[in-house]
Formats: sequence, structure tokens, C-alpha cells
Amino acid sequence: MFAARQQGVVFLETVLSTRPSKAGHCAIECVPMPMSKARDVPGYFQESLLASGDEWSQHRKIIKTARKSEAVAPTEGDVTDQDRNHFQARQAIRRGGFRNTMTAKLPYFHVWFDHHGGMGHVIEAPEKFPAWFGREVVAGVLDLPPTVYRKPRRLKETHDQRCDRADEWKKQFGWTKFDWTKLLEEK
Repeated sequence: MFAARQQGVVFLETVLSTRPSKAGHCAIECVPMPMSKARDVPGYFQESLLASGDEWSQHRKIIKTARKSEAVAPTEGDVTDQDRNHFQARQAIRRGGFRNTMTAKLPYFHVWFDHHGGMGHVIEAPEKFPAWFGREVVAGVLDLPPTVYRKPRRLKETHDQRCDRADEWKKQFGWTKFDWTKLLEEK
């Protein structure tokens, strides 16, 4: 959708609490930007994640979640059990991806640069981690003022105004080509 408009896109995922009693939930934000700026985003996030948190922490500052290439299977000629075990171990390591590298039991921040993955950060002190961390980094890339990410204005609009704004957005981005919910209606 954004590639057709010559734009890059970044997905920001923040989970500050994994306890149901705190009523926390995952927040995923989609931020389109010019392609020239989107190329610089991984470097900005890498620097920001390295600077965040305590100096001494139990987890790595940056966890790369990009999918890795598959391991090459040994040929059937002179294959030993050790070769097979080594291949299986390499396959498990190379699987990578978000599900195999990030934990679901701890608060985390993750940024997706493309459909292959991105980088994540385990939040060890959620009370100290700003909920607007990802937006702050993106605002820095796009040279936007702090009012955009710290205290965004809340729109006071009626249901009809909200529906009109959604329809305008759908027309602007050509949503009908990407609307997967139509498949549900056909069945």
C-alpha cells in the first residue's frame, strides 16, 4: 500500500505490562514516511535502544528479529549423526524471526522495518520506559516537534465525523485493493 506511493513504513510495537490485572495491552502503530528517511530509521533506532535502559541489564539491549537464511542440509554421501545434529542446531538458530527471539512473558518494545523483522528491546523497568519511545525516535528522523509524540491532541469529533475521516483515508490510500475483510463477507 505504501510502496505504491513511494513511501516506507515502520511498525512500532510496545508492550509495557504482561499482567492481566494491570489491564495493559499491546499497542502497534503504523508510521508511513518518505523512502529517503525510511532508510535511516534502523540506525536511529539502534542508537536510541543502545542509549535506553540501565547500563547493567540482564538482557541484550538490542535483539535482532530479522529472519535468517535457512541452513543447508548435508548431502547424503558420508553423513554422520554428528552432521545431522549440527545441521538441526544450525537450523534452530537460523530460524530467527520475532517469535523465536522475543519473549512473550516480559514487557518489550519492537520495531518492524519490513516484513522480515526488525529489532526488539526487553523492557526491564516498565515504570521508567516512556510509552512514546518509538514515536520519539520517528519524530527525530522526521524533524517533528515534541508535541507530536508526547502529548498528541485528542480529536473531539462525533461518530459521523470519524466515519467521514475514515472514508477520506480509504480513498486517499486506495484501501479497496487491500481490504482483506471483503473475503470474510464473501463466505
